[in-house]
Amino acid sequence: MSQKDELKIKVILLGNGSVGKTSLASRFTRDKFASTYKPSLGVDFMVKRMEYEGRNVKILVFDTAGQEFISSLRKRYYAGASGAVIVYDITSRRSFEDLSRWVEEVRGEVGNIHTIFVGNKTDLSEDREINLEEAKSYADKMEGEYIESSAKFGDKVIDIFIPFIEAALKHENGMVKRI
Repeated sequence: MSQKDELKIKVILLGNGSVGKTSLASRFTRDKFASTYKPSLGVDFMVKRMEYEGRNVKILVFDTAGQEFISSLRKRYYAGASGAVIVYDITSRRSFEDLSRWVEEVRGEVGNIHTIFVGNKTDLSEDREINLEEAKSYADKMEGEYIESSAKFGDKVIDIFIPFIEAALKHENGMVKRI
């Protein structure tokens, strides 16, 4: 298939600073992990091309900075998003408690889009502050899906993006927009 026939999906990554958004995006798009933390400034853009069920797919991943002072810049990139990945660090109660702020921000800008909540850093589970049941319950309440991952080891990272591809394949002219 040609690139013209690619299914294009725009996904935005949201969450507090240092929860692992950039690490997840880098692991998904390049299969790389950097162990040193460098905060994102503004919005980073990464692309992953893959084949899924015989279809060429291009996933545009917009990795947004979590800092509040950048919110007006960040919101400019929400338009046209097929879905949102809202990330928290399983070892940080604060990042979990701030999920509601991220839900409010994204839904205020683009409505109730397909949302996946990600509890990242499962490689640090011995320091876990949010249990699995609490996290799943929150995602259900917010009408989203829930996945836990480790960007460091690549555990379940691709699983975060598969639901967006499946939704796009089912509803090319509906919920998921071509961009």
